[in-house]
Amino acid sequence: MSIDKGGAPSHSRVHRGRSIASRLSLAWVLPLAAALFAGWVIWESYAKRGPLVQIQFDNAGGVNAGETRVRRNDVDVGRVESVRLSDDLDSVVVSVRLDPQVASYLDEDTRFWIVNARINTTEISGLGTLLSGAYIEVDWDDVPGERRSAFVGLDEPPLTKRGTPGLRLTLNADEAGYIYVGSPVFYRQIEVGRVERRRLSTDASQVLFDIFIEAPYHTNVYPETRFFGVSGVEANVGADGATVRVESIAALFTGGIAFENSIDNAEAQPVGSNGKAYKLFGSRKEARDSIFDGTDDQRFRFMAKFPGSVKGLRRDAIVEYNGLKVGEVTSVSVKLPNDPKDAASSTVVMQFQPSRLGFDEITQREWFEKIESLVVNGMRVQLSTSNILTGTLLVKLITRPELATENIDFSALPYPELPVIASNVEAVTADVETLVKNLSELPLDTLVDSATRLLENTNSLLASPELAVLPQQLSTSMQSIALAAERIEAATDDLPSMLQSLTTTADSANDVLEGLSPDSEIYIELSAAARELRVAAQSIAAFAEFLEENPNAVLTGR
Repeated sequence: MSIDKGGAPSHSRVHRGRSIASRLSLAWVLPLAAALFAGWVIWESYAKRGPLVQIQFDNAGGVNAGETRVRRNDVDVGRVESVRLSDDLDSVVVSVRLDPQVASYLDEDTRFWIVNARINTTEISGLGTLLSGAYIEVDWDDVPGERRSAFVGLDEPPLTKRGTPGLRLTLNADEAGYIYVGSPVFYRQIEVGRVERRRLSTDASQVLFDIFIEAPYHTNVYPETRFFGVSGVEANVGADGATVRVESIAALFTGGIAFENSIDNAEAQPVGSNGKAYKLFGSRKEARDSIFDGTDDQRFRFMAKFPGSVKGLRRDAIVEYNGLKVGEVTSVSVKLPNDPKDAASSTVVMQFQPSRLGFDEITQREWFEKIESLVVNGMRVQLSTSNILTGTLLVKLITRPELATENIDFSALPYPELPVIASNVEAVTADVETLVKNLSELPLDTLVDSATRLLENTNSLLASPELAVLPQQLSTSMQSIALAAERIEAATDDLPSMLQSLTTTADSANDVLEGLSPDSEIYIELSAAARELRVAAQSIAAFAEFLEENPNAVLTGR
């Protein structure tokens, strides 16, 4: 702006200055607004993009960048952006962009796995992916946690989703048997759960099964519940006959586990927390027998010394009393004699189960007093044959009141010693040896030769011409018998007419006699003839009746 001589501002300069400022503001406002709008759009797009997570898999079978989707409950919640090898080149890293609303659930409990068509002994799943392609399934619980962006994918789909109400337990067994991941768990023949995992223990001494029992069936699991395998068919033969039990048709192919409560749990509380461990028994019988098994309490142990060999007696052999199992053998050892001329003896340690003898709560002193009373009254320990074919032995507690009184040797170490009685194993062995000896002394060659000659004579007889025509002769004889029977039947048909003729003749004779004098000679002769005719008629009638009842009398003569 300029000033004239009178001090007034120049109008032209003022107009020029305002035009420049106006032009400068219009030139910058529009680009700035566009830049701000673009920045807002970019930020909005970035904010809505959702979290990016890295998932590590052993392989990426069927997963493609930009195509494979991430799903939960059959709803898309993300998409695979890239697939690459890990830094060590041993696995695959899949980058997945998820929807924003799932970000708060991406914690340590979140699980990812690839869904493909899967066919195995326990399930057939994912067949829809044959047409639609593989996808990644995600699962999480309902409680948001600390957010994570890196995960390790599962090799197998989990059998139970997060948050499913129920109970998780661990079972331990000596062997895996026919129980697999996915095998069903039964309660009263109802499928109530499944095996989720099968693995070895840390020291590889046992097989561990992680199982899940669904609600509300998990309330039937108590601290004293017994679990047992139900793979295959369970057959028992007893006094009532044979019984066959199949828990489920599926268990025949995939194996299975069942549990039961054989005692009253009215006052017990169900197991309420996960992770409790139970023993998995091999069969229902073992599980039920274990109810009476006490802990391995050395207070209830005894030992017995047997002269000579105890071959066939093994650890875990049964200790039997009155036909019932009351304990087990825990160890068998041999003691060498001080004098080489003497025979060695065997020491057998037995673990008793007082509950099987009716003593649920008993102290060691009371237990010793009970057993001492039985010994004084004649109870002895004896070896007996359990299986004559396999040669296995068991320990029996027998009562012989006629024996001399003996007592328990409480001074013996390491456990009190029970008196023994001579076993019948040697006698049985001797009988078997005698039987084998007698069989070996049989003249087998002579018997075989005699049997061979008998077979040859039999073959000669069967091949003889006389035997070949015998069926034809028998057929001819049967035809002759049939013809004779027909003739007899025809003869019996004529007998009634003959009888009627004789009766008519007799009646005519009577009529004639009525016209004659009783004193005349002809009257007397005709009367005699009439009587003979009647007797003959009666005889013929009796003979006809006999032939009707016994038609073979003509052939046999009787």
